[in-house]
Parts: sequence; structure tokens; C-alpha cells
Amino acid sequence: MIRIIQSLIFCLCFLSVAKAYHINIVAPPSALKHNVSRLAIEDTRDLLLQAGVQEVTINEEEGDVFIILPEVPFEEPLTFEKHEYPYVQVPVRNYQWTGKSVEGRYVLTLKAPGASAQSAALYGLLHEILNFHFYHPRESRLPNLGTWPLKEDLEYGSDPRFNKMGFHLHTQHPLELTEALLNEEFPNGEQRIREYIDWLARNRQNYFEFCLLETINRKKWPDYAARWVQYAKDRGIIPGLDLSLHMKQQVAFKLYRNPHKSFRTKKNQIRKRIDQLTKADWKVFNMEFSQTEFSSGNTEKKAELREFVQQILDEKGIHLTGREHVVKPETMVDNAAALEKEAGKDSARDAQRGVMIHTVMFYTLNDTLAPVYGNKNLHHMRDMLIEEMLERETWYYPESAYWITFDISIPMLLSPYLKARMDDILYCDGLPVEGHLTFSSGWEWGYWLIDWSIANWSWSSTINKKEVVPIPEQYYLKLYPEHRSFIHQADYLQNSMLKTDNLIQFLTAATVTDELPGKFKLPLHPMPEWTYKWLLNDAPEDFADSILQNVMPDLQKFIIQYLEIRKNTFGNTTFGENINDVVNGLDMTSYRAMHRFHTLSYICKKRLSELKRSETLAKEADEHLVNAARVREEALQMVKFREQHYRYPAIELTTKHPEKTAYHFGYLFPASNLHFWKRDEEQARQNKWTPFFMNIWKVARIIGLIEK
Repeated sequence: MIRIIQSLIFCLCFLSVAKAYHINIVAPPSALKHNVSRLAIEDTRDLLLQAGVQEVTINEEEGDVFIILPEVPFEEPLTFEKHEYPYVQVPVRNYQWTGKSVEGRYVLTLKAPGASAQSAALYGLLHEILNFHFYHPRESRLPNLGTWPLKEDLEYGSDPRFNKMGFHLHTQHPLELTEALLNEEFPNGEQRIREYIDWLARNRQNYFEFCLLETINRKKWPDYAARWVQYAKDRGIIPGLDLSLHMKQQVAFKLYRNPHKSFRTKKNQIRKRIDQLTKADWKVFNMEFSQTEFSSGNTEKKAELREFVQQILDEKGIHLTGREHVVKPETMVDNAAALEKEAGKDSARDAQRGVMIHTVMFYTLNDTLAPVYGNKNLHHMRDMLIEEMLERETWYYPESAYWITFDISIPMLLSPYLKARMDDILYCDGLPVEGHLTFSSGWEWGYWLIDWSIANWSWSSTINKKEVVPIPEQYYLKLYPEHRSFIHQADYLQNSMLKTDNLIQFLTAATVTDELPGKFKLPLHPMPEWTYKWLLNDAPEDFADSILQNVMPDLQKFIIQYLEIRKNTFGNTTFGENINDVVNGLDMTSYRAMHRFHTLSYICKKRLSELKRSETLAKEADEHLVNAARVREEALQMVKFREQHYRYPAIELTTKHPEKTAYHFGYLFPASNLHFWKRDEEQARQNKWTPFFMNIWKVARIIGLIEK
């Protein structure tokens, strides 16, 4: 009998712990009338149910957990600062939660000034307190909320580091959403776009733009865009367009097409095209005013057309902004016009338009070494940022990936992006900068982690009076806390050796502009000061020896240390096993280092074999080329494995097909067959170094000579 009673008591206790519980969201009518707060409330309810909460209601009398929301004013309170120039006003979005147990119930009470703040607060609560992780537009990780996790008192608040924060999808490249955004006939395109808008809202972003291309259907596309632009606004997202005055590159959308037409005709084209586009309610036009990013153009005529565009956009309530590229004026193709601009002889520095200060790859504003686009570093962009902040609305505009022969197209996952973007966010927050816009170039091979981390670093939070201190790996560890040692050491290794020691110069692949002759050569990437062609054909013996003695050991050290770090966490598992795509992306970077070790060793030993007339060195050189092919084949197995797990159909991302961009293939097509690895081998084997050898780029289409 005693045992039976004990068993009954145990069962009753178990049921009392595991009983179904009820969350009730208390939302005043004003919050349910405003689309931004209403959609966030409804989404929060649905997400809680998906996470295992047995019952979630809105404005019921009963509940075990109450989430109490404040009134929403009829007009959202806006950020207001005394500026002498126009800027994009946005709702105030800081918020504060308090939680405590009250008479057997847990009550969460929100202080937030408006609907946009309520939306941010709900998603902040889910992410930072309840461990909902919205890391990819098509994937999230939800907690198991079969029991309510909060027992103790809670104080949690968060403030945006920037008034405007969001993402530029660089749809001049054939990314996951390029066709959905630009082709009104793309199957389920609007659904994909809405998924991404939801990702932005769930990660507390409030701005979104993409590149518009000349290849859209100007009659049909604006009506298509109007639908999801309205949805973005209903989610609290400012919709923007990236377009050009008359840019030739990569079929960018032009406000006028024929540069030889009269000024009057140009203005008529501009007004007509803006009228067509504004069937959708855009709030920002981010415009390129030159024909290419490497030229300045006729500054006087350009300024007059810009002022005309400004006038039209002012009438329509659209804010005009433009970007500043990392190319220095003195290195532009038409440097006379560029230097004139730099001297302030045109009206480019008028205060009516905003400016986006752009930086590239994984370099920061303050890095002492950033050998890109002919620069030693990007300090000139930092100085411009500080200067422009005094004259006009200024946003920082860095990259989370570069794509063309630097990272994803190889593919490599370069973890220094994490620290670089975190450091720049904290630096810009301290200035402070008005806005932060991330130039995004695709999410596979772990690059979703960079975007997701940036989105969350854009907020400053405290939990129970303790500041949430940013660290580069923190959002990876939200998903994989058991990998703490691995990710910390692997990230440190890449930062110290690939970035600081500049081994990245050997891992990148050459693109057309890197290999052009003479004054046409535009060294965009970190690259050696010498060329591989010179090393194979003209280098003296001591130079080839120095590469073998100095560079090769560093590449070996990077490879060996990574393999040891990996083994300590994952044992002897092969690279192709399903761990996660971040680990596999780091694996591919190690493979790329192995491949470069062999191709570069081949070049050096081939040169030395000719100088020394040594058959032994010639055989060693050939063995390196055989080993390079072996490494490539092993790496290709991992590529094929990963393709089975891409979030969007691999056939769209990895194959050639006609589409809206200048490329006519998916952005992972070069990665799908490790094209640039094979090209490295064949360049060395065949001693062919022209930019058009094994070329996959349709150069005429990319630079604007043709549009088909």
C-alpha cells in the first residue's frame, strides 16, 4: 500500500511539472490595428506554438504566462536629431522588458514607444531570452518550450546601435533571391521574398535594398514589386532600390540609356522611368552616378542630372543616396575628372543626398593592411566617413562576402569577416554613424553566419543589468556550444595567418581585371606583387627558392594547425561527413590552402628545374601537380555533398541558364566544379596566363558592351 501511495504521489508530481501551460499575449486594440505590431504579435504566437507551447492566445483572461504589451500611439515616435540636411526618419525602436512571478503566474511587461519598438521587442525576447535563432531565411532553430523556462525575475532591454540597419542584396550577381526579386514570373518568387522580409523583421532590421537591373520587364515588374514592398512596410522594413544614372557595368538599371541624346531627352527618360518604378512605394534610391566604379565621368553634367533626379524624388518623398567606392580618385580610369571631383569643383558634396561609405572583403576601416583595389588600407574611407557625417546623412556600407574569386565562388569560408564586421560596428556606433547597410553576396558555405551575426551585433543589449558583450564567434556558439574550442581556435588561425600574415594573397583566384596587361590591370584582390607567369618563366633562382623556403612552410603550418584543431573536436571524421556547413566551409579553406601549396610548389620547382637543368626537380614538380588534382577531387566530393543540403534548389544555384544578371549562371556554378582550382592547375601546366584562358565570364556583357 505504501508503495502504491508513493507511486501515485510521484505521478501527480510529474503531471504537475509537465502539465500543459498557457501563454496569453495581452495586446491593446491599438497594437492590433497597426500592421507592424499586429504581424509581429501573430508571428510570435505562431512561433511559440511551433516551439512546443501547448496554448498561446491573444487577450484571453486566463494564462500561466502573461506577455503584456503597451498601447501603440496613432503616429509612431520618430528619431529626431537636429541636422542641417535631410535624412531618413525612422521610428524609435529601443525597448525594455521586465519579468516576474506574480501569484503563481509569470508576467512579462514591455515598455516600448511604438509599433516598431514592439516588433523588435517581441523578436528580441524570442532570440535573446528564449533561444529562438533565426539564422537563415529558410531555417530557424526553435527551443523546446514544453515547460516555461523563466522562473527568476528578469530585466532585459536593447537599443539599436544605428537608426537604420539592414541589408543590400547584390543582385547584380546571381544570388539565391536574384530571380525572385527581378522576375515577376519566377515560380513562388514572392513567397521567397516574403521569407526574407520575415527574416529581416525577426532579426530586428529595418532596411532592405537590392540592385535593380536593366533586364526587368518595366511594364509588369513594378506592379509585382508593389505587393512585396507593401509587405516590407507592414513588417517595419524601409524598402530601397539600388540603381544608376547611366552605369554600364553588369546590366545595372539606368535612368537614361543613350548618352548621346540631348539633355532634354535624357530628362524625359529619367522622369518616365522613375514614374514607372514608383508604382511601388520605395523610400530610398541608392544611386550610382558614374558609368563604372572605376571612373568619375563628366562631373558638371552629372551634377546637373543628379539635381534633376533629386527634384523628382523630393516630389515623391524618396530619399536619394549614393555610394563612395574604395577606388581612390587618383587611380580611377579618368583620373583627371576624379581629381577635379576630389577638389570639390562639382556639386557632389551637396547636403541633399545621403552617402554610403563602402568597404570591401574582410577588411575594416582601421586595419593597417588592406591590399585591395590598389590601396594599402582603407583609412581614406574611414576619413571620408568622418568627414561626410558633418555634411549629410552617412551610412557605413561594408561587405559580408565578396563572391568573385575571393570567397564563395572558390568556395572558402573566411571567418575574419566576423571580427571585421563586429569591430567596424562597434567603431561606427561610437562615432556615431546614422546607418549600417551590409553588402550581402549569398548565404551558402556558412556565409549566413556572417549576416546573422551582423544583424544581432547591430543591437546593444543588457540582461539583468549585465551588458551582452559581443565576441566574433558568439552566434555560432548559440547553435553549437559544444564547438567552442574548435571555432575559437579556427577563427584565430584564419585571422592571424590568412589575414594578418596575408596568406590570403595566395588563396584567392585571379579574375579578368587582375590579369589584364599594363595600365588596364586592376588588382582588386590581395595578390602577390609578382605574377605566377613571371615566377614560372622569369624569376631568378634565389627568388623561386625563397618562395619554397618562406611561403610554403607558412601554408603547411596553416594546414597542419587547422587539421589538429579539427581533430581535437571531431576526431578522425572525414571532411565530407555531415557536421554543418560552417565546419565544411572552414574545411574547404584548408583544402584550398593544400591545393595552392601544390600548384605554387609546382611553379617554383618547374622554374628551378629549368634553371638547374634538374630532372629530379622536374619530377618533383610534376608530382605536385598530380597531388593538386588529387586534393581538388577530394574537395569536389565535399562540394557535391554540400549541394544536397543547399537551402534553395541546387539546380538554380550551380548550373548555367539564362537569367536576369550579366552572368547567366547561378552564383555557386564556379564552386560546383571547382573551376578556379582546375584553372590554376592548367595555367601552370600549359603556361597560359591570359585573362581569357578557361574564362567563364561574359566580359562584354559584364562591362556593358552588350545586354543579352
